[in-house]
Amino acid sequence: MRLSGTQVRSSRSGAVVAALLAAASSVCVVALGGCGRNPGSRTQEQAPPREWPQGRAAPVRITAQLSLAIPLQYERSAIEPGGPPAPPAARSDHGEVHFDFFLPDFSGYTLQNYRNDSDANKVEVVYLHAGNPREADPDAPGEYPPNMLKRSLQEVLDPDHYQDQYGLRCYQWRTAKGRISCYGRRDATGEDIMLAALVAPYPADISFPEMQARYFSKRYGGVRISWRTHLRNLPRWREIDAQIWKFIAAWNVAPVTAPAAGAAALARGPPQPKLIFASRLARESACVSASSSEMRPFL
Repeated sequence: MRLSGTQVRSSRSGAVVAALLAAASSVCVVALGGCGRNPGSRTQEQAPPREWPQGRAAPVRITAQLSLAIPLQYERSAIEPGGPPAPPAARSDHGEVHFDFFLPDFSGYTLQNYRNDSDANKVEVVYLHAGNPREADPDAPGEYPPNMLKRSLQEVLDPDHYQDQYGLRCYQWRTAKGRISCYGRRDATGEDIMLAALVAPYPADISFPEMQARYFSKRYGGVRISWRTHLRNLPRWREIDAQIWKFIAAWNVAPVTAPAAGAAALARGPPQPKLIFASRLARESACVSASSSEMRPFL
């Protein structure tokens, strides 16, 4: 049986990342290929759509601070029979989403581009789900980049053979040829990223070389994220990653929690009393300067 292009690429990407992150939890990558059809299961063939479905998928709760309602143009399953899968009936902090978009303008699916499983402009967000906040503790297992880098340098990477490129330090593997792992600062908040990739010359059976990012972020109470794309897009890794977080912020429908609002009020402090003058004459003649007690810090 011949596998689809997406299934083959999923297997290759899983193999590349699994060896690098041996200490991290295993990941199940879901193939995005279309479902096979049984001609005998329906009496009449469904008419092909004339445009990509509009609207948004049902919200998926990932953490208490993050629930995503993804526009259908970013979900390949929107065109398949039955549409996107419904979220679990029970509310849970452990939901998972995946979505795709296309370079160079971060657009979604069309009736033309979804047919090409080997589109080098495609970026796949393989998963976004809740993580354990303790993953950020020193030497903790999981996908927090500083901990992953430390383990990888001990187990598979050569610390003496690296190249700095595109804002990343890319280490060669000492346990396998033709593979690199890259590490660097991904945003201004101080969070890092780790990517794995193949390097030329590629094996004969590799026609679609990929890079794949996989990391834990403290945002939204702690989430894990993984995305992948063709290796030619490595120079745009920072732009791609930043756009993913812009999508997440735009599609988040989780309500603002009361504790967060209370914490903000507490940070501002109690209201300051106002001076009340006894007469109109006093108000008109007095020259009152702002006292230092009325100055508030910039939060």
